[in-house]
Amino acid sequence: MRELLLPKFNNNDEGCVLVGWTVDDGAAVSADAVVAEVETAKALEELVADADGVLHRLVEAGAHCAFGRPVGLLFASRQERDDYLASPAATAVPTAPEGQGQGEDHDGGPDPVLSDAARTLAQDHGIRTGQLRALGKRVVKASDVQRLIDQGLTDQGLRDQGLTDQGAAAVAAGASEDAAVVRLSARQRAVAAVVSEAHRTIPAAFAAIAVDLTAFRAARDGAPYGLVELLVKAIAARHADFPLFFATPGADHTLTLAPAANVGVTVDVGTGLFIPVLKDAARRPIGDLTDDLMDFRVSALRQNFREDAFADEAITLSLHNEPDIILAAPIVHPGRTCVVTLCAERSEVALAEDGTPFTRPVTTVAVTYDHRYLNGRDAVRFLTAVKQDLETADAIARLAG
Repeated sequence: MRELLLPKFNNNDEGCVLVGWTVDDGAAVSADAVVAEVETAKALEELVADADGVLHRLVEAGAHCAFGRPVGLLFASRQERDDYLASPAATAVPTAPEGQGQGEDHDGGPDPVLSDAARTLAQDHGIRTGQLRALGKRVVKASDVQRLIDQGLTDQGLRDQGLTDQGAAAVAAGASEDAAVVRLSARQRAVAAVVSEAHRTIPAAFAAIAVDLTAFRAARDGAPYGLVELLVKAIAARHADFPLFFATPGADHTLTLAPAANVGVTVDVGTGLFIPVLKDAARRPIGDLTDDLMDFRVSALRQNFREDAFADEAITLSLHNEPDIILAAPIVHPGRTCVVTLCAERSEVALAEDGTPFTRPVTTVAVTYDHRYLNGRDAVRFLTAVKQDLETADAIARLAG
């Protein structure tokens, strides 16, 4: 028998909600198979089996689970599982609290998972499960229920208006009752939750700077690294000079400074957005970072990242370097103070000292920052320092050496 443990998906949470199992209780699963989906404060994550076996669930969908604790058991065979269930050591599978299961009510379709506060609010105001399901969310929070209340979409309000549950969701979204409704995927709903939380809680500001890539192009000739790796090194090199850019916000207007320049880099190969972390990027050779980035892309394709791939992020680099992208301002993720952005390379017309026009390769490097902790002057100084490292041959040689 082997315990199926819930890994620590990020350092900002103590636990998460097990949104749903993807395989049946008692089913045979293989190593690296996705067996459940869990929702943290940042994203919807997939729980994978770390060995072959027969699954036995210990928690039900909708349960709040602590990181590092078992949510299931993997047995070598069905007979071993049957023997366990017949023994005194076996415990009954906890059921989700009333209204939090994945069953169906009389309206049909899967029921959403409700937080305790959301369930109480819905009961007090006569909001039915069908109305909550129409929101298209697996996990419904008190704020979602309050929005329905504020818009008059309680049970009585619906009767007064003659609206259906689906019409209520359309009205909540600002559409007519007969409008077509598209249900977002589970992963996109998780993205929506993070974006909403970021915009609600973080007063973000933005600054961008143009970077001349002439020196990089000259140094890049034959070198086994790219602009992404060099920018990671340039960012990490500023850890000591700009420690608040690598900090984690805390309570009572405090910041916890990161001991190392661990740079999270966005990876999206069409299977979803991931932000694995390049650990201690300031001290490691640039070739190691190149290898890690390639491994990250392969892991994203296979969706089999190591458990520690996302841990200890201190600063984020968001890649928007597809052709013709000249500017991008991503959100600052909760738990970070800023996010740096790299845009596409492009050609720009410039004038020589004698007035002769010429073209040069340039890109845009930007930073979106939490204005509670970082000011505009700090952002400009940070960007200017990174720009100098990317434009100077000696600095490039030092970073790549």
